[in-house]
Amino acid sequence: MPETKRILYIVIDSFHPRALEHCRRQGKLPALSFLIENGSLDNHCISNFPTMTPACTSTLSTGAPPSLHTIPGIVWYHRGERRIVDYNSRLLSVLKRGLQQAVRDFVFNLNHKQLSWEVRTVYEDLEARGLYTAAVNPFFYRGNTEYPAHIPFILKLLTLFELEDMRIFGPKGLSLGQLYQPPGTLRQTIKDIRYWRKFGVNDKFSIRAVEWFLQQEQRPDLLTVYFPDTDNLSHSQNADCCEPCLTRIDKKITDILNCFPSWEKVLEEFVIILVGDHAQSTLEKGKKALIKVPQRLEMYTQAKTGEENIEEKDIAICSNERMAYIYILRYRPGMRRNMVKCLLQEPQVDQVIWKEDPWYHVETERGALSFRKGGNYRDEYGNQWDVSGEKAALDMILEENQIRYGLYPNALERISQCLDNPNAGELVVTAKPGYLLAGEGAPWRHGKGSHGSLHREDTMVPLIISGTSQRIEKPRLVDVVPFIKSLLLK
Repeated sequence: MPETKRILYIVIDSFHPRALEHCRRQGKLPALSFLIENGSLDNHCISNFPTMTPACTSTLSTGAPPSLHTIPGIVWYHRGERRIVDYNSRLLSVLKRGLQQAVRDFVFNLNHKQLSWEVRTVYEDLEARGLYTAAVNPFFYRGNTEYPAHIPFILKLLTLFELEDMRIFGPKGLSLGQLYQPPGTLRQTIKDIRYWRKFGVNDKFSIRAVEWFLQQEQRPDLLTVYFPDTDNLSHSQNADCCEPCLTRIDKKITDILNCFPSWEKVLEEFVIILVGDHAQSTLEKGKKALIKVPQRLEMYTQAKTGEENIEEKDIAICSNERMAYIYILRYRPGMRRNMVKCLLQEPQVDQVIWKEDPWYHVETERGALSFRKGGNYRDEYGNQWDVSGEKAALDMILEENQIRYGLYPNALERISQCLDNPNAGELVVTAKPGYLLAGEGAPWRHGKGSHGSLHREDTMVPLIISGTSQRIEKPRLVDVVPFIKSLLLK
């Protein structure tokens, strides 16, 4: 057995602690139960804000908060390029911004232009220290090895062949759906399965690729796998993602464990770290779930995705489901204060948040609160804050200079990390449980679940660590990559 174990790092898109507990009690998760029984489970790992996949998985790939990795969410306004960036794969979103732009953003720009070069991915960092890393269907994959990204023929055809193959940089081992697979049998596998489901970026191909890497003579020191399919099922069927999703995931974990002579043998060679990027909360039925932010702010001209001369508009409303950024493109005195007033007239808006250095401000129907870094109040993560105003705005309790969080876990740090992101909007709006916000990028059909807000229903995710006695105390997403490095760089 090697002195330092390898690590299998599993990220599940949309993973609710309540779903995990529900299915475990019914005995439907043998593989996940094995990992928990031979390790640890923390059901209170705290996600980023906004609780959106790009903002969260970039942290799970770098260990940096949104203020440093600069990915603000799934929909945002790019001030330098004067356009709305939208990573959604929904057909309407793609048509609005153009297929060429959508593909370039997802395949190249996200990793090589929009993810800050001031931070390094776990692949860049570990390989600079001589380790072998690999990633399967990662959202963020930036590394030190150059690869050809093969754009699927249908996408080239739809753009009249104006889209060409691209050069990307990833870890030494990379499998990225139909875009790139290592030479050999894995390339045939992508042809044998339904690759047109997200062009191979799906759970079925993810497990095939993991099995392939584990069958190689040289196994990676770090092997990351991303399972995306639970998110769609949670949106459409059940926000808790209980039985249909987790039982499928458990079968995928079973397939991984079965690559070894016994499940116990897996943990002799690998530490397994499994975490969600965010959870989801249940929506009200039908159209009443949608908060009509554009109508509330109809006195301002509003930018649309894909339109020209966007800077001539007053504002851009970028919906990240249960939160939204509002960018002020043409400022006029009193504009922000008027927008805050208008938004709080909507009964299902939870918080309106903004920053005026060095203060962060939160207004709600429950009152207003302001805070800044430093001061006499300390939270459980060691941060110190100066706080004034109505604590109910963020459901906080202050006792003997200690901050206790309620419905909005680690709210002060997460808000500051969100608003310190140079790509954040001038205003941030959140929705109460059961509701989501209209704006550019918002879904035109509402399913049963959604996420994006500060609320604990969107925020708390399970973290399973198996194969080591070491743990993360009071875990947050920003703690996972540093923990991985601590295990591999002993």
